[in-house]
Formats: sequence, C-alpha cells, structure tokens
Amino acid sequence: MARLGAAAFASLAVAASAFAAGPWDGTYVYEQGLGKGASGISLFVTHTLTIDGRQCRLKAEGYQTDTYIRCRATMKGDSLEVSFVSFSDGATLNRYGVKEYTANQPLFTLTRKGDAIATSWQGYNRNDFDTAGRPTFRKL
Repeated sequence: MARLGAAAFASLAVAASAFAAGPWDGTYVYEQGLGKGASGISLFVTHTLTIDGRQCRLKAEGYQTDTYIRCRATMKGDSLEVSFVSFSDGATLNRYGVKEYTANQPLFTLTRKGDAIATSWQGYNRNDFDTAGRPTFRKL
C-alpha cells in the first residue's frame, strides 16, 4: 500500500511540474505610439502578449486595430520566438479574407537584456513604424 501511495505521489509531482510556470510565462505589453491624428489626439495600438504554459496569445487593440492571434512561443536559449498559428477563430485568413501570415511564420523574437526585453521584429504586421533602439514589450 505504501508503494502505491508513493507511486501516486510521484505521478502527481511529475504532472504538476509539467504545468509549472516557464521562465517566459506572463503578460507582456507594447504600447505603440503612432503620433498625433488630425485632431491632435495621440494615436496608439496596445499589443498584449500572454504566455501561459503551452498557450500563447497576441492581442492588438487601438487605432484602426483589433486583432487576436493564437501563437506558438518557443524558447531558444535566452530568447523566445513567437510564431503565428491562427487568428482567434482558428482561421489563417483575417476577418477580411486576407492572408497576412503563413502557418508557423515567426512574428518576432524577445530576448532578455538585463532588466529590459529586446524585440527583433520579423513577420508581425505592426504598422511598420521604426522601433530600433526604443523599448517595446515590457513584462507586467
């Protein structure tokens, strides 16, 4: 009986460790300033990346933007590569029937640089504003 209890405890410990938070788990936000509109109001898009175990979600909301992407987050050394899986409805075409991304296309890579996070943009459509040398994603 003691062996059965120990085996059950060991199984639970292994299962719990499979769901333990990874080093990149959490919510990351990039508030992208787009400048001022014709009325003088500041325009922006907020990009929110959520990593929770095996789940990866990327949401972009703001000026003329409302996008929800299912993604794949893959650790590569000290970096995290975020790749496109589908839009929220499971389709690979956006709500207008346009193919913005291909399956498994890398969108961007995050790399820890001390307390900061560097972003290497790849295929992610973020209105193509230059962010070189400026902070982007930060962990909440």
